[in-house]
Amino acid sequence: MNDRAERGDEASDDPTPLAVLRRLVTEEMPLAPIHAATHARLTRVERGCCEARMPTTIGDGLLESVLVLADFVLGVAYSSSLRAGDRIVTVRLGIQLIGRPLAGDDLYASGTLDDARRGVGLSSATITDREGRTVARCVGRNAVLTDGLADQYGRTAPTWAKRPSAWRLLMPHRGENPTRDGTTLVGHPDTATRNSAGVVQGGALAGLAARGLSHALDIIPDDFAVSFVRSVRPGDHPVFCRVVVEHGGRRMRVGRAELVDDRGRLLATASGTAFRH
Repeated sequence: MNDRAERGDEASDDPTPLAVLRRLVTEEMPLAPIHAATHARLTRVERGCCEARMPTTIGDGLLESVLVLADFVLGVAYSSSLRAGDRIVTVRLGIQLIGRPLAGDDLYASGTLDDARRGVGLSSATITDREGRTVARCVGRNAVLTDGLADQYGRTAPTWAKRPSAWRLLMPHRGENPTRDGTTLVGHPDTATRNSAGVVQGGALAGLAARGLSHALDIIPDDFAVSFVRSVRPGDHPVFCRVVVEHGGRRMRVGRAELVDDRGRLLATASGTAFRH
């Protein structure tokens, strides 16, 4: 056996998240079903930093695509620093939209772990278009969990979808008639929205709140933030997005959204702000 093969065998036995992620880059494999479906591809990873790219799809929302990619690289940036047996969950995700790339173009992301202490990590990411122009600045806060699910990290890499799936197909949704309490969207997460822990990826779930706020404000929020309360498993149970417009001025528009399950339990809260020039 040659030296390269021996190194490969040793790497395949390394259970740390960084070793797992490096193998995925080398073998050009997706980390989880959500990445296989959207063609979110990890292209480089080192301890505390990573790069990835993902295509946008014509007719889909920019903010929804950015959320999926941002959650991916922000989480990987922290995961790459963890020991074997640990995994992360997304606690909060924030997006500042800056540019508007052409629909169908690829998005490129670089993520960095900025701080980690007491089991909580703060990461930042920049997303650009193919010309290197900034599309979004992102920040994420993730917490570490130690459980049996950590052993599944990157171990059952799914197969790439034949073509990238649009977020709207992964999270089919419909609107309900507005009430005095606000407007509501009802979403049904597809099984392809799962992350490596088997639950709906935070970015994909946050897309429902982003879509609801975009509809209610009649403009895509430039400033969007979401905090996650409970994980969601894809299946037969719907997710409800309730949106309230707190200010609907001619220039400034502000709204808040809640994601709840069919039992009324809070899943996530989000806010969005947009400014018209």
